[in-house]
Amino acid sequence: MSTKQGYKWIAARIEELDPQVDYEEIWKLSTCYYVNDFTMNILYSTGFPHFMLAPSGGHTISRGGHGKVILEHQKRETDTMNHFWKWFEFGPADIKTQKSIRQVNNLHMKYARQMPGNFSNNDEFVYTMCWIGADMHRLRLRLGLPGYTENQQIACQKYWNEIAKFFISENGDITGFPTTFQGMLDHLDYYENLPWEHSEEGALACEHLLQQFDERWFKGPLKGLGRTIILALLDESAHRVHRLPNPSKFAQWAVMKTMKTIIFTQERIAPDPKLSTPEKKRRAAEKSIEKTALANTTAP
Repeated sequence: MSTKQGYKWIAARIEELDPQVDYEEIWKLSTCYYVNDFTMNILYSTGFPHFMLAPSGGHTISRGGHGKVILEHQKRETDTMNHFWKWFEFGPADIKTQKSIRQVNNLHMKYARQMPGNFSNNDEFVYTMCWIGADMHRLRLRLGLPGYTENQQIACQKYWNEIAKFFISENGDITGFPTTFQGMLDHLDYYENLPWEHSEEGALACEHLLQQFDERWFKGPLKGLGRTIILALLDESAHRVHRLPNPSKFAQWAVMKTMKTIIFTQERIAPDPKLSTPEKKRRAAEKSIEKTALANTTAP
């Protein structure tokens, strides 16, 4: 059995697990060890333009310019990613994940009372979960890298099928989650190719998503690079519906080449991390608390 002591242990561990049973561990291994806060922010910034393809999505997120993504876009990203990290690390069977999803459901239903119908589209819920689960596979293929392995594909479908059981729409339980990984990909294609109309509120939210990523990670002479990264990574449907500009062909090539190099280096060359990103974050927080406590006890 592979252990965390090996130089390259993650891929070996994924392939020796049974995806029908160990799908939670496979998903965690596939996400929580290589993904850090920067790449999770990329997931957020490229995901939400897709979750707002329907005009109701832009209305829900922007709320006439009063949504958190507009007024507090850094806090909006942090709050959302805290939920994602919890789901990715602990999986659908864990009470911490289920509590987190209940919080999200309660928030959705709060806004559903203010905007009736905006949380009624079952396909939109299914699409969002399929996108979070399967878009990294699609991105890997666009970068020229191998997609998910068979074990990862089976585990991905099972993991998100279980997650879907805890979400609710205005009409009740979410139904019709695809029964195969290919079905998830087919649903993404179907939904993205619907004739969605442009929404000014969706475009406004996208602008703040671009600002959030750029402001969080790029300062001084690098300001603006974050916008280019996200615009280069967004696919055709997001550009089309939200009328987002395309970066230059050179910028597109540079971003895709850099992303491919980073992922290839992580997975094929650099030693696999022994701790997941959530574990590293908790240890860092504990050390910070200990340092503050020590400083307080030694202060004159």
